[in-house]
Amino acid sequence: MTLPTSKKPITRLMSHIVRRHHQQVHTELNGHEVYPGQPPLMLALARDGGQSQNELARRLEIKPATLTVMLNRMEKNGLVRREADPADLRISRIYLTAKGFDTVSLVGETLDRLEQQALQQFTAEEEALFRSFLMRVKDNMDN
Repeated sequence: MTLPTSKKPITRLMSHIVRRHHQQVHTELNGHEVYPGQPPLMLALARDGGQSQNELARRLEIKPATLTVMLNRMEKNGLVRREADPADLRISRIYLTAKGFDTVSLVGETLDRLEQQALQQFTAEEEALFRSFLMRVKDNMDN
């Protein structure tokens, strides 16, 4: 039995939306050497460069080993650079390169465009209400 769209569980709809968004972001950015999982990392570095790998892994809620693989690929593509922390040479600080900053601008523009596309038939009031509902869902899940 197939349920009408209005009767599908909300978690299933949310899962579909997240998967679809992920696919669209990957499709749009793949040609620019930006791969899945990298946009949040790039945005975090653009906001606060010079974080250690451990700080980044905690902030992004990913395993340090996963982050290492991502950073190795991004370093190879010229998007990030690692520098030893002058106070503790065992710690590497991560920074976006000039190419990384150019690419993060493209990432931001792409994410903004996809959000506008997703919300194109919403009024300003509906968008604000939707955002408040999503924040409430996030808060409920965080608690």
